[in-house]
Amino acid sequence: MRQSGLLVLSALLAALLLSGCVSESGQSKRSVNTSDQMEALLGLGAGYIRNREYGRAKENLTKALAVDPNSAQAHNLFGLLFQLEGEPDLAEDYFRKAIRFDPKFSRARNNYGAFLFEQGRYNEAITQLQICAEDRLYGARSQVFENLGVSYQRLGRVTEAEAAFVKSLQLNQEQPRALLELADIRFQQGSYAEANQLFQRHDKLAQASPRSLWLGIQLARIFKKADDEASQALVLKNIFPMSKEYQLYQDSNRKP
Repeated sequence: MRQSGLLVLSALLAALLLSGCVSESGQSKRSVNTSDQMEALLGLGAGYIRNREYGRAKENLTKALAVDPNSAQAHNLFGLLFQLEGEPDLAEDYFRKAIRFDPKFSRARNNYGAFLFEQGRYNEAITQLQICAEDRLYGARSQVFENLGVSYQRLGRVTEAEAAFVKSLQLNQEQPRALLELADIRFQQGSYAEANQLFQRHDKLAQASPRSLWLGIQLARIFKKADDEASQALVLKNIFPMSKEYQLYQDSNRKP
């Protein structure tokens, strides 16, 4: 039995000993069995989603909702599943139910916020993420602030985006997107040394993207590192030749 199941069992056994009533034993066992069953079904559902076996995920999550129709975790997983399947209306319906059944379920709010961002509904995304960010015990809080920062950026709210990225990195120094976005903000502010430091940290954690390569090229030019500029430009040309960043690189090389 998993740790969370053991905790449930311990609480039920304590209640049984206090009551001294044999008739509650069956009820306790049923409660424990239901908890274990839900844990197993949710675990299988999440695993199948990770493996992109959506049919099997649906089977297990449907069984979980048959056991507990108000399970916020099952509704959250269904929301993720339908988002991945390109069914935004269904995904939103399940995310909203997850939050309604458990308003303090921060993982569901974070997922719903990311979903709203994907739909281009940035103000709504910020509302959900701000609520989630208030949960000081949520383990993925650094990701929440990273998501907040990107949402603020899309609305042109650079100061708030900067603060969100700084907070994200205070909580987790290895948050790749926050490192890249804050590096870019520092570059635009003219703080080239700090921008380069943040860029180097990002470069060790994440695969190259058109944005990271273009920023790296610009920083290499400022710090007169011709080899770094050439190597990053080569990757940009060979891997991302159709990107707007490669076009910017080409434009920068044209003589006035």
